[in-house]
Amino acid sequence: MSTVWRRIISSLGLKSRSDEADLLEPDELARWYSGLDLKQRLAVSRNLASRVRAPRASRDPATLPAVASGRLVFEQDGPQGPIALHHLKVELWDRDFGTPDDFLGEGFTDATGAFSIRYDPADAGEGDLPDLELRFFEPQHTFRKDGRVVETWRRIGSERGPDDHGGLQYDFGTVRVPYWEYDPATTLARLLVVEEGTPPTAYAPGRSLAMLKAVAPIELIKRQHQLQARLGQAPSLAKIQADYPESTTARMERESPGSTRSDAYFGERLLNGMFSSVMDRDPESPGDDQAFRLYLPWNAYEQDGRHCLPDVDVRLRLVEGKLLPVRIILGMREPGATAPGSPVTRRTFTPADGADWEAAKRMARVSATLDVELGNHLGQCHFNVEQYAIAAHRNLRRNPLRWLLMPHLREVVLINHSANGFLVGSTGYITRASALTERGINKRLEHLMGSYDWKGFAPAMPVCEGHRYAKAGQLFWRLLGEHIDAFFAEHGTELEAQWHEVRRFSDDLVAHSAPAFVCRYLRAKVPGKDAPWFVRSERMDLDAKAAEPPPKAVSAVTRTDAPQPGEVEALKNLCRYVIFFATFRHAWANNLQWEDAGEVLYSCLGLRWGKGGTLSTEADLDVAPKPDEATEMLWISWMLSKTNYGFILSNEEEDVHPRLLALLRAHAAEFSALGLDVRTVSSRINI
Repeated sequence: MSTVWRRIISSLGLKSRSDEADLLEPDELARWYSGLDLKQRLAVSRNLASRVRAPRASRDPATLPAVASGRLVFEQDGPQGPIALHHLKVELWDRDFGTPDDFLGEGFTDATGAFSIRYDPADAGEGDLPDLELRFFEPQHTFRKDGRVVETWRRIGSERGPDDHGGLQYDFGTVRVPYWEYDPATTLARLLVVEEGTPPTAYAPGRSLAMLKAVAPIELIKRQHQLQARLGQAPSLAKIQADYPESTTARMERESPGSTRSDAYFGERLLNGMFSSVMDRDPESPGDDQAFRLYLPWNAYEQDGRHCLPDVDVRLRLVEGKLLPVRIILGMREPGATAPGSPVTRRTFTPADGADWEAAKRMARVSATLDVELGNHLGQCHFNVEQYAIAAHRNLRRNPLRWLLMPHLREVVLINHSANGFLVGSTGYITRASALTERGINKRLEHLMGSYDWKGFAPAMPVCEGHRYAKAGQLFWRLLGEHIDAFFAEHGTELEAQWHEVRRFSDDLVAHSAPAFVCRYLRAKVPGKDAPWFVRSERMDLDAKAAEPPPKAVSAVTRTDAPQPGEVEALKNLCRYVIFFATFRHAWANNLQWEDAGEVLYSCLGLRWGKGGTLSTEADLDVAPKPDEATEMLWISWMLSKTNYGFILSNEEEDVHPRLLALLRAHAAEFSALGLDVRTVSSRINI
């Protein structure tokens, strides 16, 4: 029996046939090892190497006789040529067949991506010339309960070198690594995933179980409805609705008919529901701090001509602490009109208009649902956070900033990749169920992404005592500030010492963000003017972003390899912004899907042009979604609201600093009083 196999058997606690237990011969163990998959063989190699090999005496790497060198760069070049993959861990191994591979040495790439690893060819084994292989690793971390960091490394790729290399030098040359690449086919900062390919990350195992648990009860319902529709026996909307769990609005209507269709409920959901958004003052009522406006400009985008999606201009007023709609102006196209900027007829509705008023509110509610799905949810949370995730994974390795941000950036690219075909794209649900075409959706998303910037952001102040969403946002924002200030106080010295990674992170963000977008109306009304009606705190700086040619939407944190005055504070603001949208903001928009979009006739993504137009009662099913779209809508709303894994307070992966958990737990009662169970807030976007 070879010495190597004797050591393996001993390390595994097994006995050979020469022992009394008579269990394994060397060839049997060799077959067992060769039958393992690559991941298992690597685990054996890494875990047993120190016990299989005779202990090495401590050696000065400079005295080792051989050296392997090279340079790692991203697969795609930048404007100035190859882009260095800095600070990746690299290991040099001797490949063996049937026996564990031999570790030869390790190192790190420098700022230019270059590496040099000294090694002893004799470590490949007696009489064996090394078959060289280079392996690359990215850092991972967990936090102990006391806040100390535990670092580990995850293999991300490898490069084969020569077999039976007998020389003392080998240059791997420039090695291109396809690692967190940007998609060149879009103006947005999206991850490149080739057809039939997979993103360079994976969901936590528990997420799959959470999805199955949430969706399994309703999957059969949807499939049955879809089969009936294909057979020409589509169930009625009432039957479809009844087959799903009772929604919030359906329950409220059963208990108190008309309650969810009232003016008061309409205003309350604009403040505190899934639709929660910035409430500007009414620019036509200067000085009146009780008058508000919500404007949704849909005529700027291509539409399918089958659904009706007018411009929606809602005027609201605070009355005894309640936000009530007082006027709705709809800019209606003609049926069948598809081109952006088509002629519109403006119609104004007030509560005195009876049935027409109720129809106008429904149209506004549907419009707000589409706006929140594309804006507050998909655009401002999912795609917005993705651009920070890509830049962070490409650049943050030695900088402690990675420990702060990465727990909130994991998995977002995975769920966004699914959304490419599931929600948007030529066959996505939003494309099929709303008036916007694929081109219209893409243009809307481009405009939205062109309006998001971390710089100057702070949650808007509450507009009234009952504005629970804004109050909860302010509280969450304050706690994030405390958490981030403490983190920077603890790690600030090292963070500044590794500032060149921050600079590269910032450069990637700016270079790949969308062009800043400021619509014609805002250009005329806000930049350079006194516009007290316009809430600036949640918006980018229009004075800076309205310049021509349009600057990039995302502002730079730094442009130097050492922090300049004010840049550390700027970085804190960026971190606060990213974590806020990956946690609180996404939870509020996503978790209320079933509450606000769980009844087809109450709210959907699009109303059709019916025989009598679209301004008709809910009894007119010609304008409502078709049965197959209705069941899909309810399935999606339930799935999004009920699939939850990766809660901050659960911290399943132990990657969130315990300080943030303690802060949130300490204020759980305050959040609860504002309608937020902080236990339902996820640490990242994965649904």
